[in-house]
Amino acid sequence: MNKFNVITISEGAAGMRSQIEGLASLISEDYKNFDLKIKSFFKYLPIELIPSSSFAYINLSSLKIEKNTILISCGKKSVKASIYLKNKYKKFIFNIHIQNPKVNNNLFDLIVCPEHDNLDSENCISTLLAIHNIKFNKNARNNKIINFIIGGPNKYFKFNQQTQKKILNEIKFLSEKFNVNIIPSRRTPNNLLEELSKINKENIYMSEDLFNPKEYGELLSQAHLQIVTWDSISMISEAISSEAGTFLFKFEEELCPKRYHQFFDKITSSNFAQFYDQNIKPYEISISEYNEALKTKILNKIQSNLRFISEDA
Repeated sequence: MNKFNVITISEGAAGMRSQIEGLASLISEDYKNFDLKIKSFFKYLPIELIPSSSFAYINLSSLKIEKNTILISCGKKSVKASIYLKNKYKKFIFNIHIQNPKVNNNLFDLIVCPEHDNLDSENCISTLLAIHNIKFNKNARNNKIINFIIGGPNKYFKFNQQTQKKILNEIKFLSEKFNVNIIPSRRTPNNLLEELSKINKENIYMSEDLFNPKEYGELLSQAHLQIVTWDSISMISEAISSEAGTFLFKFEEELCPKRYHQFFDKITSSNFAQFYDQNIKPYEISISEYNEALKTKILNKIQSNLRFISEDA
């Protein structure tokens, strides 16, 4: 694998860390994470009002770059930090931002963002699946285990009482045939978690460590079927990446936005996922070709910039 000097910067949130580490691991075996600390005054300002200066951050001035470095950023608070470092170190920096930075795209050497963001730029690589750092072990797969992965309210879906009841009933139904791992998220409503915890069945396990990516990867590796509520493209992408059959659990269909439907159309037509019904049957997928194509695109972009040809030093 290439021996690039790679540094990731973000606010340290789990979702952002997962994406930057996932991309970093495609580029190099070794990378360093740097957690940005933004000053409280700038914390809630829109991107355009945050200055591209170390003044906006508590610790950015401590990051020193002395050789060719691929700088990967994710999250709106890291946008101006990346631009500042690019301006300061110029030829030493090849900066990559994950997701739409919502500033001038030309301030980055490369932008990696989801297809459904519809970002049209020469320096942009679009991805169908969300990038992540989850590790899988196919040898752990058990045909008696399924996962039910649950998101929560966001700007599109309410996760109302009817939805919660639907999820609860479906898990009870599935537990008649399978061992069910329930994997909630940080957004999963507390009252739904309480109701799920009251189900008194030995073959239902609910993960309680929501901040442990290792356990999450182990649970995804165990199941031969993944059922995912369709509110989170990231969770769906992670389930698909396990290469076990993945099923999208519909709810509140009238609220589902067009860009989600576009994503669903692409992953179902690629046989990466299917829509859930009670007659689900196991199937396997392979995303190795997809991953290799993405890796090649990214490395070609980096290596086309001659000063970033891989070095052993």
